[in-house]
Amino acid sequence: MTPERSYWNERMETVSPEEFRRVQEAALSRQLDYLWEHSDFYQAKWAAAGLERGDVTGLDDLAKLPFTEKSELRDSLAQHPPLGSHRACALDDVIRVYSTSGTTGNPTYIGLTAHDRDVWMETANRAMWSCRMRPEHVVPLPIGTFFIAASYGEAIEHLGAMLVPVGVGATDRFLGAVRNLRADFVLSTASFPLYLIDYCEGKGIDTRRLGIKGFMVGGEPGGGIPQVRRRIEDAFGATVRECMGNGDMLGLIWAECEAGPGMHFIGQGACHPEIIDPETGESLEIRQGLTGELVYTSLDRECQPLVRFRTRDHVLVVRMECECGRTGVAVSCIGRTDDMLIVSGVNVYPAAVRDVIGGFQPRITGELVIELHEKPPTVRPPMKIRVEHGPEPGDLAQLKREIEHLLREKLIFPSDVTLVPAGTLPKFEYKAKLTEAHYEE
Repeated sequence: MTPERSYWNERMETVSPEEFRRVQEAALSRQLDYLWEHSDFYQAKWAAAGLERGDVTGLDDLAKLPFTEKSELRDSLAQHPPLGSHRACALDDVIRVYSTSGTTGNPTYIGLTAHDRDVWMETANRAMWSCRMRPEHVVPLPIGTFFIAASYGEAIEHLGAMLVPVGVGATDRFLGAVRNLRADFVLSTASFPLYLIDYCEGKGIDTRRLGIKGFMVGGEPGGGIPQVRRRIEDAFGATVRECMGNGDMLGLIWAECEAGPGMHFIGQGACHPEIIDPETGESLEIRQGLTGELVYTSLDRECQPLVRFRTRDHVLVVRMECECGRTGVAVSCIGRTDDMLIVSGVNVYPAAVRDVIGGFQPRITGELVIELHEKPPTVRPPMKIRVEHGPEPGDLAQLKREIEHLLREKLIFPSDVTLVPAGTLPKFEYKAKLTEAHYEE
């Protein structure tokens, strides 16, 4: 019997630090030359910054280049439709357009050439293999076709697995695929399996009898939270692994391996990651324990290459080495920098609040909503949080005190927790919303 391959692309996923630098620098040089020739957006942006061709010759010079902000892409798209002045190829060469979800403003449109599609598919396959998707799996995809996650369908087919397109808001169709086609591996947001657990409970369906063997989850923080993962794995008898990408940059860039925790960088040759101080913009040396904001630079993109694009994803570096053999640094996503709240001078991420409160399961369900009574990021203490209690929570007053005490101990802010019955708070099939506005704009 032929032994199973350990990696999708062993050379790139296990590249030495020295070779990684050579690969990234060579690709960066080609990408910058391409932009100087083809991108009106970057020619104007860099000229305004007083930069000339040749000022950046390698990774050490990357910090000389200004950041690219999401707002600039929106302005570019609005002023130069259909794909903005940051389109760096002929429109006739664009074979596909995706959209971001627009959760932080107007959506942006992402064009791909045939080459871009192949690059996206390659890194997606690296991520899928790392997360244990295999050719024998049948994969229902509960994701809308307009968003970049739809690109995963093509990668699933290329990996050799059987793709079953389902779409968002079609839970019965999803369950039909699981039963009738023996679909057994799911790629979705972290919220979807939680939603599916509640949906099945309401229908009297035993989730363990569905035969789902694995979940590959991303699109939002959650899959890496131990309590969330445990609930999904216990409910389905399946493994859960986390992945992460960025709609404007690349469909999948990070993926968890069997060793865990944290997601490995798997975008070697396709993009270059930096971690910056979100306040000062300083590029930080990547080391274990570092926290900061992810910034990406395209290395092999034709349609809309981006340079030093600020993602607002806030990450923690959890591993520099791994027994799996992958050499890409491993991170966990704490939340989005632009989702950060400030309570009594303390920075608080909603995903971190969910992480702490999740430790009280099964006395709670894991569902919560942070009430915002002023326009964020400032929150007047105590932070008001509604939390669903489970069917056997014990003394509710005691549970409230315990949750508030742990939040103060772990995250250093005062809270006012209101416990509500299970089923009270909304469930989200796509991405969970952990905050709720109670103020007038």
